[in-house]
Amino acid sequence: MSANPITLIVLAIVALVAAVIYAYKRWGWVRNVVQAAWRGIQTAALWAWNVVLKPTFAALMVAVRFVGRVA
Repeated sequence: MSANPITLIVLAIVALVAAVIYAYKRWGWVRNVVQAAWRGIQTAALWAWNVVLKPTFAALMVAVRFVGRVA
């Protein structure tokens, strides 16, 4: 098998996604697991935005405005 390693990685990801979609449509317990995982991802992303990113961007804007006034 002399395929490019990146091609093999992309094919593996595509196969994994196809398997998850097939299992999601076929078995209810897989659907429940995927939905629970997605809710966890949403919760983590929302936490990261509200607790980390939003305050960081606000502080950066304050710093940029300060530098703009001083310069």
